[in-house]
Amino acid sequence: MACNYHRAWRHGTALQVSMPTLGENARYNGYVAWCLRRKRGYLVGIAFVDEQTLFRARMSEQVCQITHYCHLHEPQAEQRQIEALAQQWVEQHAAEFSHDRVHQAFMRPALD
Repeated sequence: MACNYHRAWRHGTALQVSMPTLGENARYNGYVAWCLRRKRGYLVGIAFVDEQTLFRARMSEQVCQITHYCHLHEPQAEQRQIEALAQQWVEQHAAEFSHDRVHQAFMRPALD
């Protein structure tokens, strides 16, 4: 997983990724796999401590992506419209979050 951050992180630094919009329990232990300087801050690659943690983090990311997609397309949408948009996102992107994809990502060595 990668995220934007305002400062650099040293390779191998232990950290905890949190997704506050999903609640207090959306926290995942990992470490910095790589860090790239961007025009505005840094893009930080995060590797997780085990495959289950990676899978849970990716599922949480998927919820965030669906929510963002719905707000982007119908900011004032009613529940029925939101459910239709969420289904549309799932049909277009769910394969990227499959267990097999997560397993492949976990088995791939982290970049130095």
